[in-house]
Amino acid sequence: MSTQNIFNFDSSKTPLKAPRLDEGVARKTLHLLFVVDNSGSMSGERISAVNNAIRDLNSILPDIQDDTADANIMVSALTFAEDAKWVHSEPKSVYDFSWKDVISDGGTNYSLTFDELNKFLSKRQDGGQMPDFGGIAPIIIFMSDGMPTSEDWKEHLDKLNANKWFKNSLRYALAINIEDQEALNILKEFSGSSDRLLKVYNAEALRKIINVVVVSTTKVQSKSHSVLSGSMVSSNELAAQEINLQLNDVDGIEWGE
Repeated sequence: MSTQNIFNFDSSKTPLKAPRLDEGVARKTLHLLFVVDNSGSMSGERISAVNNAIRDLNSILPDIQDDTADANIMVSALTFAEDAKWVHSEPKSVYDFSWKDVISDGGTNYSLTFDELNKFLSKRQDGGQMPDFGGIAPIIIFMSDGMPTSEDWKEHLDKLNANKWFKNSLRYALAINIEDQEALNILKEFSGSSDRLLKVYNAEALRKIINVVVVSTTKVQSKSHSVLSGSMVSSNELAAQEINLQLNDVDGIEWGE
């Protein structure tokens, strides 16, 4: 596959309007989380590609929800540089989620980012966003272009790995123009598998990955049973197989090692 490093993007797309779901229909909640590195090294074409890829997905999220009869998709986005900040204070429905372009500046604090994810993925009774009993495992898409500047990141990732919802989540790490093996190893440790680590070299590949991951995983995860039933491993594998198949021949993508 070609790995030409050209981040060209189309900034003309705007979110589409869509009718809301019938509020009388009870559905489970499926959390979709974007975790975006907006440190200084992401400046220019890299952060522009991320901004446009998420905005492009935002325009089709209502259609994805319409095809997901078994769950309400709730979207959250966490950006991180020196600090880690949520784009919205609470998860938003696909009809209410909006993405405002972020700018890049500062360091790459993985430690605070992992802490914020840990809080989010805690039970509601403990101040988090996840149900106290049962529920659907979340989808996490993590995007970064380099090494963490926080030296204690491993300690914070170990705490995150002890979180049941994180362990059962389907998560992808997107390495944007990263060749350094140490940096790739950290992202692989976050994703939990080399099959869910992708090296991305251009804007169209990034857009394609995000769309495929979201569409494929929402279909599989929304039909899965409770985390407590032990079914998440098999559903994660099914989603990963579908994603790998669709992305196998896309230019600008290499699988992690």
